[in-house]
Amino acid sequence: MKNFKSRFYLEDNPLKIKNFRLFIIGHFISFTGSWIQNAAQVWLVYELTWSSLYLGIFSFISSFPTIILTFISGILIDLFDRKKLLSMITFFSIFPPLILGILTQFKLITFWQITFLAFLSGCLSALDTPLRQVFISEIVPMRFLTKAISFQSLSFNTARILGPFFAGLIISSGNLYQCFYINALSFIPLFIFLILFIKTEKKKETKKIEKVEIKGSYREIYEFLKREKKILNIIFSTATFTVFGASVMVLLPVIVHQIHGKGGKEFAFLSSILGLGAIFGASSVIFRKPIEDEIKHLFKYTVILSLGLLGLNFIKNWYATLVFCFLIGFSFTNFFPVANSYLQENTPDQLRGRIISLFILAFLGMHPIGSFLAGFLANKMGLQITLFFYNLFLFSFNTYLLVFKFKTSKT
Repeated sequence: MKNFKSRFYLEDNPLKIKNFRLFIIGHFISFTGSWIQNAAQVWLVYELTWSSLYLGIFSFISSFPTIILTFISGILIDLFDRKKLLSMITFFSIFPPLILGILTQFKLITFWQITFLAFLSGCLSALDTPLRQVFISEIVPMRFLTKAISFQSLSFNTARILGPFFAGLIISSGNLYQCFYINALSFIPLFIFLILFIKTEKKKETKKIEKVEIKGSYREIYEFLKREKKILNIIFSTATFTVFGASVMVLLPVIVHQIHGKGGKEFAFLSSILGLGAIFGASSVIFRKPIEDEIKHLFKYTVILSLGLLGLNFIKNWYATLVFCFLIGFSFTNFFPVANSYLQENTPDQLRGRIISLFILAFLGMHPIGSFLAGFLANKMGLQITLFFYNLFLFSFNTYLLVFKFKTSKT
């Protein structure tokens, strides 16, 4: 164990690189601020409307840019200087939470104002998220890349715990608007690091992509997926996991309020437990031995997510709910990274970027659709019926895609 730890910390450790250290510090601060705002604005929407339908509408609209900007962001990332583009996006990301904080503080805020500002933030985030992934390759050598991305994942999920925890403390003090000011300030360190300190290697100028080439490139993907059914199955199973699993978390405020009779502080705490499970899940992927059968692994964590959702629905003990939320978060970071890895390992180099863009669409782009449907159905059919059917679809579809289809597919 000692030798393993020394190898992990001393060999190929990206934290030895100053550029990466500054980037990961700025990344962590900005995402902590974002998670503080996420928890606060979801509770603010519910407090203004007391409606699961409006929660679904809010989540759909605020996340919708991920659907429409997924492919566009990839083109922009390849066409423009990535450091300048990331600096510009980071700077403009300051303003939506700043405006939201002012409107909330002076009690001028409405549901549609929150939703519009969240939509603007979503547009910036749809460009920012893939750009940060690609930018890492410009500040660390390739041999450091895998661990650098793992550190980024741990940073993200640690922020996911701390953000809602701090949000809960702030909400319980009655000054919810401060959450939005904190998020606005959280982008400033990364912006300063990018402008003044972080240096990138000089890259050769990227060739501009013509319209005809774009059409041809996606025709090539279509032909590849027709041949490689297993790749297509993984993309569909990721979409299923997102729509009928991860997106159910938009109903967490309703679960806290209707099933447990609790408020904003408990909601933020439950969100932190989800993040804690996600950290343990990400760590288990980093430190465990290589996974021999990735498909069985994906199905295993579909089952764990399904059990967690069943527990949230039918067991009304608060402490059991904490355990189920931990399992749900644990399943997220065991499913999505392994699905990503399977796709990259089984896709030729020249097609990998486009396949991963489809994975991101299934991973992030399907979330607003699932959230909107969850909110709508919970409003029309009731919370528990909605959770039951979502769980049924999750388990049935992924059993078909990951068990039966893989037995008949040929790679």
